[in-house]
Amino acid sequence: MGNLYLARHCKTAWNLEHRIQGRTDIPLCEIGIEEAKMNVGFLEALKISKIYSSPLTRGRQTATIYATALEVPYETRDGLLEMDMGEWEGKTALELSALKPSLYLQWIEDPRNVPLVPGSKEDVFTAQRRILSTILAIYKENDEEKNVLVIIHKYICSLLRCALQGLELNHFKKEIIETTLPQNLSIVSSQVIEKCLSNC
Repeated sequence: MGNLYLARHCKTAWNLEHRIQGRTDIPLCEIGIEEAKMNVGFLEALKISKIYSSPLTRGRQTATIYATALEVPYETRDGLLEMDMGEWEGKTALELSALKPSLYLQWIEDPRNVPLVPGSKEDVFTAQRRILSTILAIYKENDEEKNVLVIIHKYICSLLRCALQGLELNHFKKEIIETTLPQNLSIVSSQVIEKCLSNC
């Protein structure tokens, strides 16, 4: 494959309110829709051949706007779903940080401290292997000439970035990307991802 780009979905009302979304299916707000349209000009120069997203509405809407404007195909993958944030979904980081003790603060600094978020069905290690496996499959499906864009979610993207850079999860917070503009991942081969999987 050519270049693999990761881009966070555009904004929802919960993003603007700083609420944790997780698997809660929130659509893009008007600001997010306009943001996606503005991003198209930047994407045009990347020569994207295909777009992938999770099935969550905010991911699909972002991918649809991009795919329509760029006239490229897109598809959804369950493996690109955001982490299951359990009881924290709908709450703000500020609310969760104010709790004593705050499991959220322990988690955001290093998810290994709270590997299974209260009420979640997927622990952080399983989530990291899931996203790596999904990216590996996408990588193998596309030929060497194709540049691919993956619309991804905040926390699952950080897990992926940590794994691909060989970083322990105490780097999780620093690897969170807030921008919705694409980030180029310099992945040399599927063997690199397979090695990351074997280390998780």
